[in-house]
Amino acid sequence: MFVDANELFPFSVMDLVLSLAEDLLIDFVWTDELLEEWERVIVREGTRTPETARSVSAAIRRFFPTTHIDPTTYRDRTQEVPGRDPDDRVHAAACAFGGATVLLTRNRRDFPREFLTEHGVIVSSADDYLTGLLHRQPVAFGCGAVGVRAAWPCELGVGLLP
Repeated sequence: MFVDANELFPFSVMDLVLSLAEDLLIDFVWTDELLEEWERVIVREGTRTPETARSVSAAIRRFFPTTHIDPTTYRDRTQEVPGRDPDDRVHAAACAFGGATVLLTRNRRDFPREFLTEHGVIVSSADDYLTGLLHRQPVAFGCGAVGVRAAWPCELGVGLLP
């Protein structure tokens, strides 16, 4: 599963996806371009500082090294991917030629669905995909969600933000 940068925040979605990958319920794959785009966006939006964004990317690189998509499998093939957005074309190429079977994005219109389907990639939103996963694997999904919840230091009725 390749998760577009726009689905990697809010952090609750990122945490859930990484927790489910850690529990081996999903196969999370990533590229350097994905983490670089995520860092740019999250800093631009004022959600994280450059240092904390880099530390999150470093943690993904450290904990999920075997799911990194080798750039030699897709970088020279981005011109084969239809579309206008250079970041989306790179991500689509990584999915199509790097072995991803699912692409999660909120921006479905900019990803070439027919091209990706021809390469065995399903395009979905995180909400739709994760809801389906919850229905198919409720116990395993629940264990992953409990792990995420345990990591959030908040009390009932008290938000994380002031």
